[in-house]
Amino acid sequence: MIVALCALAAAGAVLYVRRRTLVITVKGVSMRPTLSAGDVLIGRRVRARRLRSGQIVVVEKPNPGEDWKSWSWPERSRHLMIKRLAALPGEPVPAAVRGRLGTGAVPPGAVVVLGDNLAESVDSREIGYFPLERVVGVALRTYTRGPRDIGR
Repeated sequence: MIVALCALAAAGAVLYVRRRTLVITVKGVSMRPTLSAGDVLIGRRVRARRLRSGQIVVVEKPNPGEDWKSWSWPERSRHLMIKRLAALPGEPVPAAVRGRLGTGAVPPGAVVVLGDNLAESVDSREIGYFPLERVVGVALRTYTRGPRDIGR
């Protein structure tokens, strides 16, 4: 009986951690020099009220050719992107996206995300505002795999 309870408690703990934790391998160069391809990001799912501008976040990428409202992939088939949270609802629209989004404040329920490598990033400059509910989590820690290209 005690063994069964311990096993159940352990399974519950694993499920809890799994539902709150993200482990993502970085692909691409949009977050260089902060993150490089092959780095591993450990993240945590958070509520919107805990988000802060400047954090590295994991966001859902929109399905090409569809708007956000019609987009509803199953959890396992979502395409994720790692970006920096540039602005939250009510904050000024960052200069880097004013050409697309205009001036003023970010509207309620939306965020602006940008890659650190602006020359090679698909982000709010191309996609526009990201719905706040599409922010999946925030980075807690990153692990570097292999040598870095220093000076590039």
